[in-house]
Amino acid sequence: MNDAYWEKCPFYAEDECPKTSLVDRAYLIPHLLSPSEMGEVKETCKKCGLYRNEKRKYIRLRKPFRVAVISDKKGTRLQGKIINVSGVGALIMPDDWSSFTVNQEVELEIYSRPNASKNNDEIVIKVSGVIKRVNDKDKQVAVMFLEELRQEYLLAL
Repeated sequence: MNDAYWEKCPFYAEDECPKTSLVDRAYLIPHLLSPSEMGEVKETCKKCGLYRNEKRKYIRLRKPFRVAVISDKKGTRLQGKIINVSGVGALIMPDDWSSFTVNQEVELEIYSRPNASKNNDEIVIKVSGVIKRVNDKDKQVAVMFLEELRQEYLLAL
């Protein structure tokens, strides 16, 4: 079926859809729904505040990964958390706000555990990036990766 928005929706897949029962019916038994009910599902999915009809190539993961931002040649490390991450970038909220600038190159270390751990089994992804947006009001930094991260790496976290 064309425009089956729910089939690619990460929020529906993770049971975070605000209209789960309605979308369940459309997904499981679409042939039993009337055209008006299918229209209602499509409109709901199009307008959903959670659903992002990704025009981008990558779905964004909204998990609070820990991150270290290495922002200069001296190796200054700032800890923080990731608000969302995709294969080509991340939105980061550093714990201590620093003076970031657009087009500044940074190194990121993305950690699999939400809290610091001494276990050796923690996964760390290291990636280089460039700051593309600085939001002083919300203290957020958008970083575009210089090298594409494969979805499997992110899902392994």
